[in-house]
Amino acid sequence: MENKNIKVLIAARMGSSRFPGKTLSQLNGSPMIARLIDRIKKSKNYSGIVIATTKNPEDDPLQAWCEENNIECFRGSSDDVLGRLYNAAKYHNINTIIEILGDNPLVHSSLIDSCLDIFFNGEYDYVATLTKEYPKALKTLKMFPIGVRVQVMKFETLKRCEKEATLPKYREHATSYIAENPDKFKTGFLDASGKYQNCSRPELTFAVNLRKNFQLISNIDSYCSKKKENFNIEDAINAYDLHPEWWDLMGND
Repeated sequence: MENKNIKVLIAARMGSSRFPGKTLSQLNGSPMIARLIDRIKKSKNYSGIVIATTKNPEDDPLQAWCEENNIECFRGSSDDVLGRLYNAAKYHNINTIIEILGDNPLVHSSLIDSCLDIFFNGEYDYVATLTKEYPKALKTLKMFPIGVRVQVMKFETLKRCEKEATLPKYREHATSYIAENPDKFKTGFLDASGKYQNCSRPELTFAVNLRKNFQLISNIDSYCSKKKENFNIEDAINAYDLHPEWWDLMGND
């Protein structure tokens, strides 16, 4: 795959109202953001990682962590996430953006590689792992759990969103303009079929929004890592299914 300045852009912050400081919370001996980056690094099809955080003082420790670990850091608006990501991509001259949320620590490198294959082979504007967050996608496609989302897009796609997506809901949820307007972009999806057929579990959520969610991910990470260091999404789902005592840790209630 030709490297066209492909970089991973991670949206992350410390100021979550429901779980303050979650980005650097210790996940089995490492900050959650470090575990995510470890998993991302198993992909070879990118040229760098940038963490896009806010200018708020509570994110100073996140910038310090980035500096200590040689990870590029960009700081922008807290509320205007779309603007933050656009300015980060522009500043770092990223042509192809792999956007991942910092509270999705179970994202696996194979999802990144598969999304990139679809993106370049189909010359798309935007490609993502399919979840319930895309209500206008084909109903026949199989969906992944929420919380393992990979999004790949051209810089020009993000630039167009920056220009056209002016409503507050689009500024807060950076790619929701694309999800709601699929006719304006050439959009493709990686769905949970083929080698991912056992990952078709749209009712599951592996995003970390609450402390109990973090405990669930910690349990899964600990259990799966003992069996396979680079465990995948199917491994995580299997671990969850095997432990009904963990089930109440999922969700935002």
